Amino acid sequence: MSQQQNQERRSSPRRSITVSMQLKEGPGLGELFFDSSDISGGGAFLPSDLLLKEGDTFWISFTLPGAQLAINTRGRVVRVQRGERPGMGIKFLDLTPAEKAALEAFLAGS
Repeated sequence: MSQQQNQERRSSPRRSITVSMQLKEGPGLGELFFDSSDISGGGAFLPSDLLLKEGDTFWISFTLPGAQLAINTRGRVVRVQRGERPGMGIKFLDLTPAEKAALEAFLAGS
């Protein structure tokens, strides 16, 4: 799929930015840390050679630059990309209204 076709499938605007994200399977379990390459109101892309499986769910926590509110929500791997630019497309699940508003404000300020 071309980059243009991929852009057309997206339901919300995307912003290229590096944000450190913490992923956990649950309380008291191990943590993984990733840096995003871009983020939208619906998810993020995490470039990495360490790839989870499509459909894997986890808790994800991060703070947007300049924001006071930390986002703590569930996420799901919706796309795994291998090859030259490996990584994972992550969909945010269960965002609170305040988290959605913070993401929208951040994206509108780009």
